[in-house]
Amino acid sequence: MVNMNEIISNNIINIMKQNGKKQIDLAGYLGVSKQIISKMLSGVRVINAVELQKIAEFLGVSMESLVKIPGIIPETNAVKAFMGRVESTEAKEGLKIADEIADMICFYARTRENAEKMLQPWEA
Repeated sequence: MVNMNEIISNNIINIMKQNGKKQIDLAGYLGVSKQIISKMLSGVRVINAVELQKIAEFLGVSMESLVKIPGIIPETNAVKAFMGRVESTEAKEGLKIADEIADMICFYARTRENAEKMLQPWEA
């Protein structure tokens, strides 16, 4: 399954590397902390359309180039990539369990972050 947030993040990272741009500069341009940029580029935080437009402006590229799906999508999940190199059934099962636990931890972290935001008072 294609994870668009991961593809967008990878496209942004690649373009930033090609142009010698730094995360701190992008953070300043967007008016957010470097930690927010780090979360965006690691896939922990989804990049919304307004942020995507500003990132495209910062990088001097079109929004389409940031959402373009590459012809070949490499396996970026380290556990799944390693799983293909493991021989025994027990080791594969252990890696599968580790992957499920990692997914649960990430889900919990995102849920907690979203809950904290939802508990903040609304501004009119």
